[in-house]
Amino acid sequence: MSQQVHPDFPRRLRALRVARNMTQRELARGSLSVSYISLLEAGRRSPKPEVLRELAQTLGCSVAELAGEADAVATRPAALTLSYGRLAIEAGDPTEAERQFSSVLATAAPDPLTRTEAQLGLARALAEQGRLAEAAQQYESLLRDNPDGPAFVASLGMVISWIRCLYELGELQRVIEVGMGTLDRVDRLGAWESEDAVRLLATVAAAHSELGDLRQAERLLREGLQRADRIGSPRARAAVLWNASQVACEQGSYREALELAEEALAFFRQDRDRRSAARLLTAYGCILLSHTPPRVGEARTTFERALRELTEVGGGIDRGYVLTELSRTLLLDGDVAGAVRSARRSLAELGGQAHLERARAQTALAAALAAAGDITESREMFSGAAATLSGLRASRQASRAWAELGDVLADTGDPVGAVEAFRKATAAVHLGLQPSRRAG
Repeated sequence: MSQQVHPDFPRRLRALRVARNMTQRELARGSLSVSYISLLEAGRRSPKPEVLRELAQTLGCSVAELAGEADAVATRPAALTLSYGRLAIEAGDPTEAERQFSSVLATAAPDPLTRTEAQLGLARALAEQGRLAEAAQQYESLLRDNPDGPAFVASLGMVISWIRCLYELGELQRVIEVGMGTLDRVDRLGAWESEDAVRLLATVAAAHSELGDLRQAERLLREGLQRADRIGSPRARAAVLWNASQVACEQGSYREALELAEEALAFFRQDRDRRSAARLLTAYGCILLSHTPPRVGEARTTFERALRELTEVGGGIDRGYVLTELSRTLLLDGDVAGAVRSARRSLAELGGQAHLERARAQTALAAALAAAGDITESREMFSGAAATLSGLRASRQASRAWAELGDVLADTGDPVGAVEAFRKATAAVHLGLQPSRRAG
């Protein structure tokens, strides 16, 4: 018979393990399987009383503390503050969440579990506010003490959160370096049997795709599907399919891209993960927009639906992605003024640090401004966005921005400027043709 545990048990188990710098394999200690520990931390299994006692002994805590039946008196105020911080995050108030988590860290010598939870909460609150550099620094500080030991891979979810901040900052090569290094350590420890390991692999594949290395991205995603199927995880499979759909779209395989996105979307809807489902709707809309010919009406409906969802459950960066693509859709639909407003709103939602998506939003705004007849601002916007993308080595996006600028200049009677823009578009494509490093 399973032990009755608090609904917060999966989080407490994981947080206690991370605070002790233990891997799932170390926690299992041979008597339990790594996959069983993973299922406990995912909330998909409830422990029997003897298992709960064994886990508490290994973690050096009481059964009551692990099961969530009671908190130590000394940590109760901090635990309550942590709860307030988590509630603020869920309520969409990351500023208040930051205040709550910071107050825990400011108290005298909180226990390791409480400190770890507060640091993780603070990092998430900063990321939700668009303060990506600070959030990335916070995540890195949690993993920096012993980068070659088990502490680094104790929480793959923490690594994923870190490299997603790096991704939005446009530090794509660092995403690959950190991600591949973590995957290598995970494989050496034989700890790849988890959803987080597959999600990490999919995130690294996405960075390769942004850098123009579609072959490496495709190889990693194939490996990700194999791993997801071996551990029998629909969520891990959906995460891989999400990224695979975008690679298929880049390769012009629109039917395949739509099928992959639809399968992933079905899972997230069934799992009631509204935020992931809405973000995937944005990717689905992009595939509709890239179709030949573009399915503008369907794409517009999809983006508007995603925006409504993310207004309730998403952050500013999430909404920025939708608004960028909605701007392109409105422009194709002949609503030039709406396209300009949507792109400007995207830039406001994204904030100042989401460099990769800001550059995309700027190209959408530049195209809308050109259609509105404001060639001077359009040209400046295109050039700035393309230069940013080139600096981030996002070769495909940079090439498109330069090519769009070339089209605008050619249409407005500037053949010399158009030729130079097309030359830079070609150079950006060659920038992406770099030998890929080994991943996973």
